[in-house]
Parts: sequence; C-alpha cells; structure tokens
Amino acid sequence: MKQSKNKPEIKEFVKTQQVQEGYLANTIKYLDAIIFSSVPDGSSFYFITPAIEKIAGIKPEEAVEKKYVLMKMVAPEDFAAVRHFFSEAKDGKAGTLEYRIKNRRGEKLFIRHSIFPIVENGTVIRVDGIIYDITKEKQNEEQLKKTDEKLRNLIEAADDLIFVLDKNGNFISVNVNGALNLEYNPVEMRGKHFLNFIEDSNKQAIAKSFREILRVNSVVTFESFFKSKYDKTIIFEVNARAILENGKVDGLIGIGRNVTTKRFDQEKMKDLNNKLIEANRLISIERDRAKQKISILEELNRLKNEFVSNISHELRTPLASIIGFAETIDSDRSMPTELRDEFNQIILTEAKRLATLINDVLDISKIEEGKIDLVKSEFTFNEIIAPLIEEYRRKSREKGIIFTCEIPEQQIFLFADKSRIIQVLDNVLSNALKFTTQGRITLIVQSMYRECEIIVTDTGIGIPKKDIPFLFQKFYRVSRAGSEIPGTGLGLAFVKQIIDLHKGFVTINSEEEKGSTIVIKLPTARRE
Repeated sequence: MKQSKNKPEIKEFVKTQQVQEGYLANTIKYLDAIIFSSVPDGSSFYFITPAIEKIAGIKPEEAVEKKYVLMKMVAPEDFAAVRHFFSEAKDGKAGTLEYRIKNRRGEKLFIRHSIFPIVENGTVIRVDGIIYDITKEKQNEEQLKKTDEKLRNLIEAADDLIFVLDKNGNFISVNVNGALNLEYNPVEMRGKHFLNFIEDSNKQAIAKSFREILRVNSVVTFESFFKSKYDKTIIFEVNARAILENGKVDGLIGIGRNVTTKRFDQEKMKDLNNKLIEANRLISIERDRAKQKISILEELNRLKNEFVSNISHELRTPLASIIGFAETIDSDRSMPTELRDEFNQIILTEAKRLATLINDVLDISKIEEGKIDLVKSEFTFNEIIAPLIEEYRRKSREKGIIFTCEIPEQQIFLFADKSRIIQVLDNVLSNALKFTTQGRITLIVQSMYRECEIIVTDTGIGIPKKDIPFLFQKFYRVSRAGSEIPGTGLGLAFVKQIIDLHKGFVTINSEEEKGSTIVIKLPTARRE
C-alpha cells in the first residue's frame, strides 16, 4: 500500500521538473547573454548557449568542437589580460573582465566575461560563467565621458564663477577662471567656507539668501560682494539652488556672473545723471539770471531813456529862461535899470540851477566809478543846518506850508565832508517841499550814542508801497497817473551813496496820500 501511494507523487515531481526545464531552455534560448561551462583554462567548452551565435557569429557546436575559438577573437591589446584572467580561473579564482573582440562578422564588440570555478576535492574541474555584450553600454559610457569632458571644458573656459558647496557651505569644487577672478586657484578655495570670501558687510545678506535657498528648493538669485585674495571688492550676481539626496540637503550648486564693471557703470551713470540734473538746474538758474539781467538791462535802458528825456527837460527849462531874458535885455537898450536887474537876477538863478543839476549828474558818475574823495573835517551839525532851516522856512511860507524844527541845544559834532552833507540835507528837504502841497514839514534832529539821527517828515502825497524798494536806484521816478512832477531820479540815489560813504544809514517810510518820512543816521565825531 505504501509503495503504490508514492508513485503518483514521483510522477508529479518528474512532471514539474520537466516543466521547469522547459522554462529554463526557453530562457536560455532567448537570453542575450552567453551561459557556458568550459575547461579550467578556457580553451574549449563543455556547454554554451545559442547566444554565442548572436554575439560572436559562431554556432554553439563549433564553439564546443573547436579549441580557443573565442580566444582567437580577442583584440591583441587585451590578449594578455584575458590569458591572465583564465590563468587565475584555473587556480580557482572567480572574477569578471571586460575586453574587446572582433567577431566573425567583423564587428568590434566590448564584452563582460564573468567566471565561477567549480572545485571538487581541491581541484578545479570546470569553469562556469556568463558573457554579456556591453558594446552599447561602453559606447554610452564613452559618449557620457566625452560629454562630461566637454562640460568640464566648458565650465573651465567660462569666465563665470561655477562652484559646488557641501552641506556645511564649504567649497567642494570651483572652476579655474572663477577662482582666478578672485585671484585664487581652485585648490586654495576647496574646503573653505563660502562666507570666508565674502565682505563682512555682505555676510548677513548672504546667510539670508542661503536660508531662502534651503526653504524654497529652487533657484535663488542674489548679489555677493566677494573680497579677492588681494583685498579687491568683486561683485557677483549668483544663481544657486540646493542639491538634494533622499529628500535631504546634501550641498549647493551655483553660478555667479561678475557684475563689478556693470555695477561700476551703473554707479557712474547714476552719478552722471545726478550731474546732468545738477547741470540742468544750474543752466535753468543761469537762464533765469540771464532773463533777469535782460529785464534789468531793459529797465535800465528804459530809465536811461526816461532820464535823458527828464534831464533834457530840466536843462531846457533854465536854458530857455536864460536865453529868453538875455535876448530881451540885449534887444531892449532902453529897458529900465530896475527891470534889467530883475532879469539879470533870474538869469543868475537859472544858471545856478543848471550848474547844480550838472554837478549832481557828475557827482553820481564819480561816486559809481570810485573817483570821489571825501574831504572830511570836524564841524557842528548846527552850523550847517541853520542856513537850510531859514531857506526852507521861507520857501514853505511861499507855498503855504508849515515848517517846524526840533533841534537839541547841545552841539552835535560830526567828522564828515561838510559840503556833501549839506547837499544831502538840501536834497531831502527839497523832496519834502516838492511833494507836499499842504500841511507841514517837520525836521527832527536827535543826538544818540555815537550817532546823529536826522528825521524829515511831511504830509505830502506819499509814495506807493510797490515803489519804495526802488527809490534809491538811479533814474528811478515814481509814476503817478495824471501828474507830472519834475526831477531826474538822481536825488535819492545821490543821498544813499553819500550816506553809505560816511558809513551811515538811510531809510524811507511812506503811505500814499498821508506823507513820507526819511531817516538818516550819521556817526558822530569821537571826542576825548
């Protein structure tokens, strides 16, 4: 019973073995690798798969029947290595060797040959193994090598800084030209931290950029201010990203473009733009000044024309009187003596008026040219003001105007050009009388600390506010609609220049239809 029970099991086992052997036979048939079993020295085969025909171009039977059939295909330059390989196999050493062959079809192939010696009782009885065609693998490897070489040449030829850092930020590699840009060679930079080559002022910004690279896991662009070996500042615009290994940061790769010249040019352009803006501003100012000068010149030209017209009128009036009365005297020999004397007096007065006008014009020119010399002497203010007070009291009465004075009793001593001061006072009082038609004129003199203050105030027609700043300019005359008041526009200009020469001060306050006040301050003589 026991024996009959085992027979089905044996049959099933045999059947399974046959199926497996069939699978193995098919696998061997279609496998691109050669599986073999050979004598220890590799000279002949016990067994070899059909793949030998695909790779070597010979049938399996020929490989089994003929000795050294594969050895004869080995490339001469690899023959010694193959013999050594089989010699080691004969000694029981397993191994793998890659070498070149030229098959029956004349194709040059690369093969990878692996052997596994079979040892029994300490003796190698055969060698089993497998042979692969790795020609395409080698071609790809060679192509990859060439590509890698081209890439390496490209990197080394690039003027940019191309680098790889480890996970701690130390340089693993850097291209030659990039290192030379920093005045180093690559060996000097390897193993050193990136921040060792950065300016102190820029280190915080670089650390921030590195943190950004680790956070976003993409290319980050930032500027690095490198310090070269010989302490030059070189600016690189760096594009960098992290190198990941199994999801963890293993380093950083980056490329930096030298933008030092670009930044210098930008700063230079910015500076030039600022200078251009400044130049345009100055040109605008000068243009405005030129316009102002043209305006002033035009105004001066207008004033000069007006002055010529006025001075012609002022000269013509006394000249007309002089000529007219002189012709009358000359033509009438029987003129009574009293009338002749009166006409002569008028001629004399008008001649003096003409001489005074000419002297005023000459004095203004001399003062402007710096040719006038002050003849200073010490005198009292009272002695020069008394005759003027009498004269203007008389003129005021004739015009129906009240003239009052307030003069201190104590003597006021001046050290000045007496004749010029008299001219100043005469001009001021003359203006007050000319522009006052009713009311009063008041002269006030005060002795102050080292100063004599002279105030002439009137209740005349006054001066428009817009004209006050220009009253001391030459030829300037206040325009009044519907009225024509004679004058040259030189009187107050002369007053201002004489007072300035004496280191004094003069100012005018006025309101239209209410009157004017002129204040003059002169330094007094220092008396011990």
